[in-house]
Amino acid sequence: MSGNLDAQELMSYWRTVGYEVSALAGSGVESEVLERHSDESTVTHGVRFEGIGGYPLFAYYSLPREGGPFIPLFHAPGYGSVVGVPTVERRSRYAVMALCHRGQRHSDKFYRAAYPGLLTDGLPGAGSYVWRGVVADCLRAIDVLLSRHNVDGQRLAISGNDLGALAAALRPAKSLLVVTPLIFTRLAERAGSTDAYPLQEINDYRRTCPDRWEEAKSTLGLFDPSALAGDISANTMVACTAGEKEAAASLAGRVSGESEVYVNTGYGYLDHKAQEDWLSASTGAPLSDGPFLPRGFS
Repeated sequence: MSGNLDAQELMSYWRTVGYEVSALAGSGVESEVLERHSDESTVTHGVRFEGIGGYPLFAYYSLPREGGPFIPLFHAPGYGSVVGVPTVERRSRYAVMALCHRGQRHSDKFYRAAYPGLLTDGLPGAGSYVWRGVVADCLRAIDVLLSRHNVDGQRLAISGNDLGALAAALRPAKSLLVVTPLIFTRLAERAGSTDAYPLQEINDYRRTCPDRWEEAKSTLGLFDPSALAGDISANTMVACTAGEKEAAASLAGRVSGESEVYVNTGYGYLDHKAQEDWLSASTGAPLSDGPFLPRGFS
């Protein structure tokens, strides 16, 4: 695939991924209680299920022990090898699933992601690019989440970086909280103005594989959530650092639902609380008393 991104190509690409994920509906899901990650009011499960290509996936699934039905909240995984157990303030109010995508710890039986390296693994081809499978893993996890007992399937919320935005474009989310750092939003353009990883991986690839760059750039364009943002009908907040405000605004401005940009103050507690309060207001979940410990993308 080369040249400018074509809307028909974009639609065809993600429709094909959707078909592959949908074909897994009804396949087995295994779940076990993780006592060390549970407490008197919440319970956490380790959930195992199949992704496309027969890939075995793992996710943490946490929810309150009593009440329901609960608002389903999907944690889109960040760029790193380890995914944490959902935070206390979330697992006490939502049915929250934190996916370990293919290559991340607990989902690395057949493939271990490299950091740096994952961002360019499988380029230049759109069919071979590893993130095709990663996005499919997110869609599969959302489908599993919505199939759980005592979950309100009409109130899906998604949280994460722009991988979460991609998921919201491809699944009917009602609320979307995007927290920077952004990865795929205007990736080829933004990479050229930084030497920091992970975006520097793109510069490394362009320098070492110049003959493959045009095809790679076209492939990366398929994963830019801005190109799919018109399909995001969710109420959306993009929380960002001051340095990523322009990219955050470009994403938020294309969302078809209501959207806003929140620029972090730099005080972890205040920013975390502001994001959680927004998510509560958007989903209708009760406000949390915390603790609002500083955290990253989720």
